[in-house]
Amino acid sequence: MRQTLAGLRADASPPLPRKLRRRVARLSRAVRERRALELLYGGAWRVVHPHAIGRMGTGKVGLLTWQTAGLARGPDDPGEGWRMFDVARIEGTRALRAHFAPRPRGGRAWTPGIDAPLAEVPSRAEALGEPVLA
Repeated sequence: MRQTLAGLRADASPPLPRKLRRRVARLSRAVRERRALELLYGGAWRVVHPHAIGRMGTGKVGLLTWQTAGLARGPDDPGEGWRMFDVARIEGTRALRAHFAPRPRGGRAWTPGIDAPLAEVPSRAEALGEPVLA
C-alpha cells in the first residue's frame, strides 16, 4: 500500500484532518533531522528523540521515540526508554537545539507498531559515518 506524507493509505485509511497533517509534517522533519523534542502528552512534558513516524495497525499515526526525560510509566520505571505516542493526542511540541545519535536498531523490523514509516532516522552506523559491515 502506498504511503504519503499525510500518512494516508491509498485504499483504506481515512484522510487526516488538516491540523494533524501539519503536525505529522513537522514531526517527520524532526525525525529526518534527528532533532530532540519536548512533547506535551497527557498533561506532562517529556523530552524525546523521535526515531520514526507512520501509520500504526490501528490506523492512527504513531511517533516512535526514545524518551530521555519526563513522566515515567510508574514508580519502577526510570522514565527512559522506547515510547510510542499517538500523534493525535500530542498536545504540544517544541523543537530543541540538540540533535541525537540514533539508538541501535533491533533488526530489520525495528519500528514495532508502525506498519510503514513515513520518516525514520538512518541506522546508527550511517548517522555516525561508521563503516557498515556486510
